[in-house]
Amino acid sequence: MDPLPRGEVPLVGRENELARILESADRFGGIAVKGVPGVGRTRLLTEATARLGRLGWTVMRIVTSAPDDGGTGLKVGMRTEATLTHVLDSVRAGHRTLVVVDDSHWIDVASTDSLARLVSAPNFYVLLGVSSGRRRTPVIDSLWKDGLLDRIDLSLLGDDDCARIVTRIVADSGDTVDAAAVHQFTRMARGNLVVLRELIAAAVDQGTLVRRGDLWRLTGELPVSPGIDDIVWAYLEEFIALSQLDGSTPAHRRHIITALQYVALADSLLLSAASALIDDSLLEELDTGGIVVVTTVDGVDRVEFATPVTGPVIRANLGQLRRRRLSASLAVALEAAAAQGHSGPREVVLAALLRLDGGLRLDAASAVTAARLSWRFYPPDIPRRLAEAADDAGGGFEAQLILATAEGQLGLVDDAHARLMRLTDSAATDFQRVAAVTACADNLVLRIGDGKQALALSYATELTLTDDDVRTQLIARRGLTMHAIGDSAGALSLLEPLLDDLSGPTLISACFAAATGATVIGKLSSAYAALDRVPLSDDLTVGPLHSMIDLCRCFTFGFAGDLSGAQDLALRRYREGIEMSSPLQQAWFSWANGGLLITRGLAAEAAGWLRTAHSLAGELGQGSMVHMVACDLVRCLAIAGRTADADELVAAADLDDAASPTLFGAGGTRHIALGWLAAVKGDMTSAERSLRAGADAHAGNEHHLATLHAYADLARCGYAEDVLPMVERLWSLVEGELATVLLQVVRALASTSGTESLSAATEAEKIGLWLHAAELCMHAARMFDADGAPRDGAAARRRANLLARQCGSPTTPLLRTGGGLTLSSREKEVARLAADGSSNKQIADVMVLSPRTVETHLSKVFAKLGIGTRAELAALPDQLFDDSDR
Repeated sequence: MDPLPRGEVPLVGRENELARILESADRFGGIAVKGVPGVGRTRLLTEATARLGRLGWTVMRIVTSAPDDGGTGLKVGMRTEATLTHVLDSVRAGHRTLVVVDDSHWIDVASTDSLARLVSAPNFYVLLGVSSGRRRTPVIDSLWKDGLLDRIDLSLLGDDDCARIVTRIVADSGDTVDAAAVHQFTRMARGNLVVLRELIAAAVDQGTLVRRGDLWRLTGELPVSPGIDDIVWAYLEEFIALSQLDGSTPAHRRHIITALQYVALADSLLLSAASALIDDSLLEELDTGGIVVVTTVDGVDRVEFATPVTGPVIRANLGQLRRRRLSASLAVALEAAAAQGHSGPREVVLAALLRLDGGLRLDAASAVTAARLSWRFYPPDIPRRLAEAADDAGGGFEAQLILATAEGQLGLVDDAHARLMRLTDSAATDFQRVAAVTACADNLVLRIGDGKQALALSYATELTLTDDDVRTQLIARRGLTMHAIGDSAGALSLLEPLLDDLSGPTLISACFAAATGATVIGKLSSAYAALDRVPLSDDLTVGPLHSMIDLCRCFTFGFAGDLSGAQDLALRRYREGIEMSSPLQQAWFSWANGGLLITRGLAAEAAGWLRTAHSLAGELGQGSMVHMVACDLVRCLAIAGRTADADELVAAADLDDAASPTLFGAGGTRHIALGWLAAVKGDMTSAERSLRAGADAHAGNEHHLATLHAYADLARCGYAEDVLPMVERLWSLVEGELATVLLQVVRALASTSGTESLSAATEAEKIGLWLHAAELCMHAARMFDADGAPRDGAAARRRANLLARQCGSPTTPLLRTGGGLTLSSREKEVARLAADGSSNKQIADVMVLSPRTVETHLSKVFAKLGIGTRAELAALPDQLFDDSDR
């Protein structure tokens, strides 16, 4: 991969400030742009200078720099008086001159008169860049108070603007950047554009940020490049130098460095622990100087770097022995704070990690506790490290169980399975045996994809248990396995009577299995009843079991017709997964959001989310999930018109293999994905065969709602009359608004009434089925045309096109044919040229027609497509103008 050019970052989020600079040129003699280092001050001045230069201003630049010590302790600024006087004397009268002075905080007091003359002189405009927080600027401040200068105070860009910058720098047209990568860049830079640019370039150069298909993802921690190291240390050294101006000693410099190292080792250091290690006046100095900030979350105060990338830079420069000594001291301070009740679970984990880094002894109980808590705050490699330490300290069964779970999360599924089987055989109690078997069954189902072995293991273990309560827990977990292999009705019958007797993690797992099974069967009231037993939590540290419940909530909400509620929950949990560095949670909820976007019809947008889920699931060794996400992604790519990409994924994932996995209804999902791919290609025979196979597979598992969706897909591909009786029967078996709307969709597509189709489109649009609504409007247009009502047909077609554009102009059989409307070959050619921006005369010259004939053809095209402008024509999918056989 080619290194990323280190050019200027795009100007994002500064549009208002740029406009003000340009406007001030007619009202003031100058403007001071103030902001902390890295805020984008120089980038804004550069853009403003270029704009004013294009408006005819002559540009002159004055370069300033920090004054040389010269034995005076940095007490005087740069002598700029002669330079400013030279500018005044060298400009010819009547010429508008722009004078740009960046880092103007170094202008000394002796230059006040010259600068005042400059900003007061006619035809002069001075752009001053001022670094705030470094030193006082009395010269500039006095001119602003006197009304000679305007002033803009820049604040750090927010996360949304930084995210736009990341995408603009990295992604080519059509590419997307994984949201987790964007979050990492914006979090580490915290609005500092120089750092942001260098982080991105370093990540690309060192292969940490990679492009997979059309998705850019991080494959590891952000690297600390020499450029980032220089940026951070230049800022810190200047802070230290200015601190020494106040009479500080070399010892004070050492104290500053030590304080920074403590904060770096913790990343977010408990304030009470910081106060035990660092002098309070020094902490205040670092806070005032903008090096650190104090944040308060849930009543707990912590010290963090104002620019988080400072932490990795300082850690990278720590020698091994010093890191060891400081880690030990910091661990003791955190444990003392915990003993006084001043800390939370994060500090328990951090203290354990620092003990390991500091060479201190970590007892087995503390290591096990830290390993168990670490899932909330760290990726799986940290629980694995702590579990290994716990095992070495004699943590026994608990340490081994956590270690096996971490191995599974890291994709080491065979190692995890072998370890769990050993634990099953060596378990000393029924409780331990059930814990090991449960973890082993989860690994078999979710990662290896062998539900039958998991079910057999559960059955066999149940027969050996003597504790009735423990046996009930294992039976409840067996319900999840039954649902996985397709026996959702059996799982629901098994679990519902047990729910009142369960608690804790077993209850959550049982509720997940019961709610998921009830949803696909169509018993949404039973699904909601199971979900209501586990309260919805806003706590980011609720753990993977609660995340599973929320994944099911997304699933159930969507099938019930509450697509907006489902999507809001999916996005919230996905973002929390990013904040918690939980790739599994990111995978689950990017998948959930992608699936909901497909349901709405936003296939192109869904592709990015599903690419993320597919990559993460693969990295985590989630075999069952990888297959199911691949099926959704194929369908999504097909509808987005990217059939070549869909074909490539089918081959890579072996989706055309009849022996593909079938857990969690994946067999039916695979057939439906292949059916949509065939339909988009125009192979309706293969499409019908695959879609019917998908419906049959879901029906065989009694997954009534999934079967209903499959039949609705068949209706959208031209088989509405055939499937209507089955849809009506299934509707009588299921609950929820979405099922009712799908019944209306199929009835409308089986009807010859354009009015009925428009009515069904309205109902579909209400709950967010935008693509269904677009297709129904196209069907209505065709019916109106057949009934001799061209005006109604044009209106319906116009509405269809608007809805289709809202969905990103997807490709489906109904939309591809324009609702049955046909453009002639000549009309298609005229439309294609007009959509490309050609004028009537240019089209006439190309096609050897008169301009009037071109105008007539365009009028017919507009009427048939239900549009009124060339802009609307250009926004339509290219397939409408494709005159080749498909």
